[in-house]
Amino acid sequence: MTKIKTQRQSNIPLILMMFAIVMFGLVILYSVSGPAGYAKSVHDSAYYLKRQILWTVVGIAVALVISFMPVNFFKHPVIFFTAYFLSLGLAIAVKLFGSEINGAKRWILIGSWEFQPSELCKIGLIIALAGYREYIVRLRAQGRLKSKTGKAQAWNHAFFDFIIPVAACLLVDVFILFEPHFSCFLIIGVVVFMCTLNSGAGIRAWILGGLSILLVGVLFASIYIAVNPNFRKNFAHVYQRLNIFAATSGDEEVEVTEDETRQVTNAHNALGSGGMWGRGLGSSRAKYNYVSEAQNDYIFSIYVEETGFIGGAVLIFFYMVIFAMFVQVILRANSVFSRMLATGCTTLIVIQVVLNLAVELQVIPSTGVTLPFVSYGGTAQLFLLVAFGLILCVSRSGTSPKIKEKAESAA
Repeated sequence: MTKIKTQRQSNIPLILMMFAIVMFGLVILYSVSGPAGYAKSVHDSAYYLKRQILWTVVGIAVALVISFMPVNFFKHPVIFFTAYFLSLGLAIAVKLFGSEINGAKRWILIGSWEFQPSELCKIGLIIALAGYREYIVRLRAQGRLKSKTGKAQAWNHAFFDFIIPVAACLLVDVFILFEPHFSCFLIIGVVVFMCTLNSGAGIRAWILGGLSILLVGVLFASIYIAVNPNFRKNFAHVYQRLNIFAATSGDEEVEVTEDETRQVTNAHNALGSGGMWGRGLGSSRAKYNYVSEAQNDYIFSIYVEETGFIGGAVLIFFYMVIFAMFVQVILRANSVFSRMLATGCTTLIVIQVVLNLAVELQVIPSTGVTLPFVSYGGTAQLFLLVAFGLILCVSRSGTSPKIKEKAESAA
């Protein structure tokens, strides 16, 4: 039997799904954001749609370019070290020089352009984690990074396989936490966890490395709390969201005002008022300032008000199909780098979908996480499409090629 490798080809079904979810998202955004856009701009109900289309076109172009690049390009030490230090530098820069909006420094203003560096940091850390792990695996294959005793080797694995990569990512994540940006801190934490889980690191490395990082983390947290007795002020919005969640879940002992719960209550009412088929696309009532910034965090509630249970189920089905296709790419990955890169980008998209839907269904407190490819947000749209492009890149050049077996002809 001879084995003939087929030529590498783009994942056409996945590319079509990218275009489908993006186009679907733009229709939803236009339907939901009309009143807000009319009030924001000079009577232009398409204000948010036009801006989102611009970022979407750029994002799709970048994603397609990335998809045709060889995956080995991203595993070069220059690339993944640059990705990490760029992420760290931006996380520090936004804390020092970022523009404060609504009590948080999460943006860098360049003229009239608002850039949110944390979105780039998510992608940068995924590339850095995958590249570092590939580098360590290559060193071990060359017989390097060896210790003389079994105990020393266990700590060697814990240090290089767990402590260094996780601690490096946590350093960036802590700067993001103190912007403050708790939801992004949480997302990056989940992404790092899933990448490390799929890195092939041994259980002893997890135990020794995890305990070491936990002890150091508790120590630094204790010191920070001791020298900053008013630290709760930095995370007042987190406590407020917890109180609002408790109040809207039936806890009568929590003291919150009706104005503080208005957003959550109205969004939940909009979600429930759609019934099976909805009021009709574009016919939402809640988007007329009953739910402020409807084009962002609570866009799913307004969408379901307009399209009902059926419309919500269709959108969730889209996400489930895309997730299944992403998992297929992960399972076919031919190297630890490709596997971690696809795992990180998949987790990044999926966790944001899960968090947004969980908030809108009142399963968890409000997180401020937008719905991928649907909610308004230029920087988020751009880098989510970059993540999609990286998965396409892995699918094209970082997976085991299909093999055709052909019987040898008799001589």
